[in-house]
Amino acid sequence: MKTILVLTDFSINADYVAHYALKLAQKIEANLLLCNIYEVPADEQNTDRKAWPMRACEENSINDLSDLAMRLKAELDSEEGDTKFKPDIEQCSEEGLVGNKLNELAANHEVLLAVISMHSANNLTNFLGTNHAWSIIENATFPVMVIPYQVRFKDYKLIAFASAVNYSDINVLESLSGLAKYSDSEILLTHIADERSNDRIEESMLKQFFNQIPSKINYPKIIYHNIKSDNVTVSLKWLTAHTDIDLLVLVHQKRSLFQKVFNRSVTQKLAEHPGKPLLIFPCSTVEETLTVF
Repeated sequence: MKTILVLTDFSINADYVAHYALKLAQKIEANLLLCNIYEVPADEQNTDRKAWPMRACEENSINDLSDLAMRLKAELDSEEGDTKFKPDIEQCSEEGLVGNKLNELAANHEVLLAVISMHSANNLTNFLGTNHAWSIIENATFPVMVIPYQVRFKDYKLIAFASAVNYSDINVLESLSGLAKYSDSEILLTHIADERSNDRIEESMLKQFFNQIPSKINYPKIIYHNIKSDNVTVSLKWLTAHTDIDLLVLVHQKRSLFQKVFNRSVTQKLAEHPGKPLLIFPCSTVEETLTVF
């Protein structure tokens, strides 16, 4: 059964995100896997596991996850009628590094996407802080959804996909159309072209891209929006602030070590302070690796 992975550090906003993920799971008929990945404090690392089979950090993780699962199940039980899908809610506590554990979890569960939170209006949580968040985004082989501060779930009526309109984005658009079907969403295919770009070359590239859509994607609600700008980040922030979109979608491009050190990516700049829920697809040219909603 397809599964939404909810990564939590038990902060207040992580609790909001768990409830957001629950509503999303009901919408797309997926189960939930609540997960806390913890690192053992230095003073517990030498504990004799035979004498003490469970460290304090592990016990706390399991207990806090159980409490969160109980609250989510109580929310499901409080709903009137049996018309809504009721996802199974599982939990797992894992010791180690977030980046190392992600795809191990995906191998053992049919993970559609991971959901992470913003701790406050300005900062990521300590657990899901800058380093951990980027470890998640860099290492995940599935989409990662970043939820702004205390945002509640609502249907995705308008999804903006910031596309480079290249051949691999066709596969992402196909995957995204599967998500859009659950809410009968419009997909605003947004291409940001350099102000100095050659119009004839741009037109040819767009024609090649759109010629591929009918044979691969059977979804009628795809509209196109072109923006001429030298700053992709500023343009997308303007789009989220001035357009009534419910979800912004990006493809995270892998970068060289030099680029990582000296220049933050567009994805990183937007994920630090997302104006709307942000769905980040991993860059892939292999269609079979993309999420099927």
